Amino acid sequence: MELVRNAYDADAATCHIELSSAVEPGGTLVVSDDGDGMTSAQLASGFLLIGKSGKISTSHTPHGRRKVGEKGLGRLAALRLGTQVTVCSRSVEDPGVEHVLAIDWNKVDESEAVEDVPLVIDSTPSHKGPGTDVTITGLRQGLQEKDAERLARSLLLLTGPFPDESAFRVTCDAPEFTSLQQLINRPLLEWFEYRLVARLDDTGKVTASLFNWRNEEQFRGEHDQVARKRSGRGKKADPVLAFEAPSATFEMWMFNLNPGASKEVRHSSQDTKSLRGWLRQVGGIHLYHRGLRVQPYGDVGNDWLGINLRRAASPEVRPSTNNSLGRIQVDDPENLLKPKTDRSGFLDNVAFLELQEFAKCALDWAAEQRMDEREQRRVGASAKARDRVQEAETKFQNLLNAISPKDADMLPLDQGDPAVLAHLTESATEVFSTLHDENRALREDLLLYRSLATVGTSTAVFAHEALKPAKRIINEIKTVSRRLTGRIAPEDYTRYFRDSVDTSLDSAKTLETFAKLPLSLLEKSKRSVADIEVDVACQAVVQLFSRYLQERAIEVDFDLDAPGVVVRTTIADIESILSNLIANSAHAFTRQDALPGRRVIRIKTKQDSRNGKSGIVIDVDDSGPGIRGLSLSAIWLPGKTTRDNGTGLGLTIVRDIVADLKGIQEAKSNGDLGGAHITIWLPARQGVES
Repeated sequence: MELVRNAYDADAATCHIELSSAVEPGGTLVVSDDGDGMTSAQLASGFLLIGKSGKISTSHTPHGRRKVGEKGLGRLAALRLGTQVTVCSRSVEDPGVEHVLAIDWNKVDESEAVEDVPLVIDSTPSHKGPGTDVTITGLRQGLQEKDAERLARSLLLLTGPFPDESAFRVTCDAPEFTSLQQLINRPLLEWFEYRLVARLDDTGKVTASLFNWRNEEQFRGEHDQVARKRSGRGKKADPVLAFEAPSATFEMWMFNLNPGASKEVRHSSQDTKSLRGWLRQVGGIHLYHRGLRVQPYGDVGNDWLGINLRRAASPEVRPSTNNSLGRIQVDDPENLLKPKTDRSGFLDNVAFLELQEFAKCALDWAAEQRMDEREQRRVGASAKARDRVQEAETKFQNLLNAISPKDADMLPLDQGDPAVLAHLTESATEVFSTLHDENRALREDLLLYRSLATVGTSTAVFAHEALKPAKRIINEIKTVSRRLTGRIAPEDYTRYFRDSVDTSLDSAKTLETFAKLPLSLLEKSKRSVADIEVDVACQAVVQLFSRYLQERAIEVDFDLDAPGVVVRTTIADIESILSNLIANSAHAFTRQDALPGRRVIRIKTKQDSRNGKSGIVIDVDDSGPGIRGLSLSAIWLPGKTTRDNGTGLGLTIVRDIVADLKGIQEAKSNGDLGGAHITIWLPARQGVES
């Protein structure tokens, strides 16, 4: 590493490492670079003097790099790795000449004084370009596979495995260490699936772009969209006015390590095994201050931006240190970032914490864009696929009917018109293709609803078991009340016991109601497709929630104006839509920003035609504080919630049911009652006379 740092300090563009017979002692190491090289005088006065380094006089190279090598002693230790060393250097100041120095460490060790061994620099003509070659033979120790992996990581992270045109690159020729060669030589960064680029300017404003694997910008966010500090799970404050941090650029490459689940053909040629091994060495977010990597940020086990924790809390489309690589580059001309006294990173001052917040906001924004993109693809996909399947099957059946032999004299199909055969093949292919699309869409839905099914069945089991103790508690309270009234004076019962008995009895009945609620929602009969009268279903759902609403002093106003209008679906679908909307409204009244006053939920229905199709509109309003902290598009995404203990799946379920029924859902932050306003339109018809 010290020899490679010297190449970097010599303004080299490339440095090449060769290892041969290095598994056991006695091997050879060659480090070559195309840097500025050294003159004979520089080789004698700088390179050979122990403890002397050009970095003492200047901290930057002629091309502006911050020097990273040690002060002479590190270079000496590197040269002592073997028994013999040959240094060949060609300087840009002395073109056409190569200066060669050979050191036999055995002779040095055998001498009584160092000066007894003459060190001679030979200068000879050369046609090679500028640079330095250091050859160390007779390595004193062998290199093991784990050592090679550590070396590869250190080399990769010296300036970073990033695609910069002017970057310092290291290549390796080490046949005995295939992992070292692959990690250093293979351009694996090109296999990214998404790339995030966020920039923080010198005024504290941020912009971000998300690119797909073709390097096409799919999403772009301005400061007010990206710069939103989070105050808790799913809670966003107003946009940050300006980050109090030095200007910076944050780049992140995200990879798909499960290519079997991808629809992209390019993943079929991805070397996932090598990619995993590479990311184990370099994965994570690294910090580069004035071009130099700062440890420990991005070291193994150092997740300084908490991306693994964020992924654990919300795993959907979020990166981790195992499947992504990133860097933050900071110039910091005003020295706002203050190094710790032990040089292990920076102090947690305002500038550093704001730099972290900038990166976290960018990651949250990127995750939201990817989630929205994925959900847009998924919503209604199964319904659309089913329509295509029906159309393809109808076309195929019509074709079969048209070409079916009408009498015995007709030729067999395989001897008929080639155009007919081609048409038949095309139709059959379309049927199978559309069936495949439908199955794929259904599998995506299955991933979401399998977890919900587990929750539902577990809830049903516990609800069923909770009914028994709830009934026993009610009976015991009634027994206690009856015995008390028979043994004490009525005025004493009223004074000392009645309020407590009544409160306990109401609480037990509420518990019983809550136990019955999930059992009612999960009844098998409610999953049968039928013509569901929406007005009747609205009243039935509210009745199920009546005690829950009474406990919270919530009134429900009905404005049902669609008598006899039916939707072809299941009772469970309508109940799921309404119960999730009612639960959201009820929660809104408990928020800190909710104003005191009457708590009202209004459910309104009316007939309404859209795009030439008759239907029904279901409006749910409340008098709560409205939709805040999430955009109106984000509220429908899974995992998006303003509740600390919420799942963020309620409105996603509503959206998916509406999509399956070929309906439309809309939301307003504030409706007529002041709170959230949700509108559901479903295709419907007049099915029952009022």
